[in-house]
Amino acid sequence: MRISFFFPAYNDEATVEPLALALDEVLDLVADDHEIIIVDDGGPDHSGARAAALAARHPRVRVIHHPENRGYGQALWSGIQAARFEWIGFTDGDMQYDVQDLPRLVRAARAGADVIAGYKLTRAEGFKRAAASYIYNRVLGILFGLPLRDVDCAFKLMHRRVFDGFVPSTYYREAFLLVEAFYRARARGLVFVEVPVRHRERPHGDSQCFTWRTTGRLAYYTARGAVIGRLLGRWR
Repeated sequence: MRISFFFPAYNDEATVEPLALALDEVLDLVADDHEIIIVDDGGPDHSGARAAALAARHPRVRVIHHPENRGYGQALWSGIQAARFEWIGFTDGDMQYDVQDLPRLVRAARAGADVIAGYKLTRAEGFKRAAASYIYNRVLGILFGLPLRDVDCAFKLMHRRVFDGFVPSTYYREAFLLVEAFYRARARGLVFVEVPVRHRERPHGDSQCFTWRTTGRLAYYTARGAVIGRLLGRWR
């Protein structure tokens, strides 16, 4: 089992190196071969420089540099496109997810799943974020029939067949890119499994998830996808 594991980095200079090294340690135990891809999304801090310095001395680490900030969705897409192995995993660059949970995802993959999605046992940011996430996931479940309770959980492992022939129907700045990809994958009969993962407070920085700007974009993508993707059938 060979795994390409990536994470976007935006204002994550304090966690880029410890996260990559922690991933390397775990992947060395659960995969036959692996690579770690850091997607530097053009942040104003030194995340890109830290990532490049790590890659220069670590043969399993590669860096994709965005010359300017493209948004989380495009960072995900860059990581997916850069992956060289048959399994593709990702997490966020802020270390809110415990990489020691990765073996749970790997076991589900070995058992035959195509998409192994983590779901948070508890959400570290408190009630408001948990409520917003619950509503968002309920809406996605109703509109798109995705068999996931926590679509926005940033700890997933996916076989690259999920993305066979996949070209996003629009330029996604947010993670809704995966909603479209998963909707198409489910229509093709691919197998989805969920596993519980731990979620903790950010050790550094502030989250950009569910700000007014990102919420507005997610609402637009959801409405657009419901019409173009589901009603008009253009995501088939």
